[in-house]
Amino acid sequence: MTNLTKSVSWVSAGFVREAGKTRRVVVTMKPPNLLGFRAKGCRKTYWLTTDACYVAAVKADLADQRRQKRKEKRLRKTKGK
Repeated sequence: MTNLTKSVSWVSAGFVREAGKTRRVVVTMKPPNLLGFRAKGCRKTYWLTTDACYVAAVKADLADQRRQKRKEKRLRKTKGK
């Protein structure tokens, strides 16, 4: 893998509602380990470390797994009746 030495930005496929409009999300990677998110056409960038993004992704995955297990459990209970 290549180390990040300069800022890289791209327009993602995601949309957000900002300043009364639906706008695309611009993602910026900045060395050494920052990720920036902003709405296209807006100036304010929200920064996260890659560590924080990783932890958020793990928590979201765990919550999704719990939700799926509860859903399966409810389905088994309704089938058993």
